[in-house]
Amino acid sequence: MKDLLKGHKIVALVYGLVCHGIFLLAGIVMYFSILTGFKYSIGSSEGIYAIIINFLLLIQFPFFHSFLLSGAGMRVLDKFGPREYARSLRTTIYATFASLQLLALFCFWSYSGIIMWEIPYPYNLIMIFLNLCSWLLLTTSSIQAGYQVQTGSLGWTSLYKNKRPEFPDMPVKGLFSIVRQPIYISFIFVLWSTPNMSADLFTVSIFYTVYCFLGPFLKERRFHKIYGKRFLIYKSRVPYFFPAILKKRVNN
Repeated sequence: MKDLLKGHKIVALVYGLVCHGIFLLAGIVMYFSILTGFKYSIGSSEGIYAIIINFLLLIQFPFFHSFLLSGAGMRVLDKFGPREYARSLRTTIYATFASLQLLALFCFWSYSGIIMWEIPYPYNLIMIFLNLCSWLLLTTSSIQAGYQVQTGSLGWTSLYKNKRPEFPDMPVKGLFSIVRQPIYISFIFVLWSTPNMSADLFTVSIFYTVYCFLGPFLKERRFHKIYGKRFLIYKSRVPYFFPAILKKRVNN
C-alpha cells in the first residue's frame, strides 16, 4: 500500500488519466464531427470572424504539432510536468497537447451550413462502414508504429515503473512493409469517408490531405538521423505513400 503512495506513481497515474481521457474525448468528437460534416460543432462566429477563427483552428495543429517535436518544443513540454519527472512524461504531455488541438479544431469550428453532398439512408450506411474501416486501419497502423508513443502511454507508464522511457524500434512490419506512412494514409481515409460532406469538412479534408502527404518528410528526416543506413535501406524498398502491390515486402 505504501508503495502505491509513492510520489512518482501518483504523478504518473494523474498524467495518464488526463492524457487518455482527453485522447478518448477527442476521438469521439472527431468521429461524430466527420460523420455529420461539422453540423454540431459549437463554434458560433459568423462572416469574416468565422473565416479567421476557422483558419487559425486549421493551421494550429500542424504548426504546433511539428514545433513540439523540435528541441525548443521539447523544452516547452518540460514546463508542463514536475521538474524531476518532465523528461519521462514528454510523450504523455505531447499526446495530451495533440488531443487538445484536435478537440479544439472539431469542437470550436464555426459551421457554414454549406453542403457539398449528403448521402441518404440506407446508402449512408456504406460510408459509415467505410469510415469505421478507416478508423480500424488507423488504429492498426498506430499499434504497429508503437501504440505507447502514439497514445502517450510510454511516458506515464515508464514513470510509474520508475525507469527511462524505451522507444519502440523503427516500424517495418505489417502495414509499414507496404507503405512508409500508413498512419497518415489512414487519417486521409477517415476524413473523406463521410456520408455528409459540408464545405467545412471539405476544407479541412483538403488541407489535412496535403499536410499528411508533406508532413512526414520532416518525420523521415528524424528517422534518417536516428536509424541512418538502416532507414535508407528501408526507404529504398518501401514506397512513401502509394503502395506498389508487386513490390517485395521488407524483411526485418
